[in-house]
Amino acid sequence: MHEPKPKQSNCTYCGDAAISHRLTFTEACIGSIIEPFMLPLAKLAPAPLERFVDWIPGAIFSSFSLLGLARFSDDPEKTLTHRSRVIWEEALRRGIPMQQGILLGKPFEFYRAKIQGKWHYFQSLPIPPKRSDDSEKWDDKILMKRVLHAAHIPVPRFKEISLFSKIDAVSIFNELGNTLIVKPRAGSRGRHTTTHITTPEMLHAAIKVGHIIAPRLAIEEHLLGDVCRATVIDGKLAGFYRASTPFITGDGVQPIAVLIDEKNKNRSERIEAIVVTDEMKEYITRFGYSLESILPKDKVLPLTHRTGRFYGGTTKEMLDELHPSFIPIIEQAARTLNIIVVGFDCIVPDPTKEESTQRWGIIESNTLPFIDLHYFALEGKPKNIAGMIWDLWDKKIN
Repeated sequence: MHEPKPKQSNCTYCGDAAISHRLTFTEACIGSIIEPFMLPLAKLAPAPLERFVDWIPGAIFSSFSLLGLARFSDDPEKTLTHRSRVIWEEALRRGIPMQQGILLGKPFEFYRAKIQGKWHYFQSLPIPPKRSDDSEKWDDKILMKRVLHAAHIPVPRFKEISLFSKIDAVSIFNELGNTLIVKPRAGSRGRHTTTHITTPEMLHAAIKVGHIIAPRLAIEEHLLGDVCRATVIDGKLAGFYRASTPFITGDGVQPIAVLIDEKNKNRSERIEAIVVTDEMKEYITRFGYSLESILPKDKVLPLTHRTGRFYGGTTKEMLDELHPSFIPIIEQAARTLNIIVVGFDCIVPDPTKEESTQRWGIIESNTLPFIDLHYFALEGKPKNIAGMIWDLWDKKIN
């Protein structure tokens, strides 16, 4: 199994997952317009609509195939994400035929697998058709938090703003706390997210960054702790992956830039070097420092809100160490949203301690989670999440 490598990006606010700003913003605007009309329709006829939506991809691809513009490939090496790669490798182990769509000579995240003699089409993860009404968009950070909060599941304090919102920074800080985060209401990978906001000026700057790709933003309380991915499959917590940010510790002598260089020289070969970007410089500034600042002795300074080994941080699969008090709450969250496969992003100070003794919360849900995280952590025992997803087909969920 090949370990993932970092990708290059020409946008510091997109991290390693660059997207088209204009296209993403336009799609979000269109979605916000049609969503109020589509959700009631989906609730009136969820089953027929779901069958129709499931039929569309195969029908379109078949039409392109007849024109000689598309085909299916049996080569797992062409997969575009390691999320799909671990799914395909598990399919091979089980003897499940799986193929990837090739359109105009280029592979894309569209697959099919032959299960019980029938081809089933899917995007990256082979999630069986659900019995539940799946019309709600639980990737929507605001909607998800509203529902979980109502179910007494821990989430940070939050509010939504749009391009047309009147911003009263003082009121927002009074409502949500002294330290805030601004992020697009929908989307993933931490794109155009700003953390550790402590002044009205920082808040207004963060809103501008978020509005580059999204007309609607979420402002929320800044919880302290590492970002953890809790992946739930069919109501059972299957993996708990913790990703830490890169940090340096001051010695009272050397400037921050030198401390970063030293940390890079002493890093593990599996951890990527810390790259100083404009986003990182802004982040350090929010703590009152610059690259030339002398960090006080024993002062610990995080360098970015981005986590994991691609950014110079660490990762660990720690389901086996997770305090059992977290498990029923996370599984209740999946039941509350009625999702068969979901990855919850949580902020947790210490996952090994009783959940009620610390301030933590679920900040996002991902209905197409990157399950490969649980395979390639720097520490801990890998979890075969792909196997649990393929097992869903044996349960005949339809």
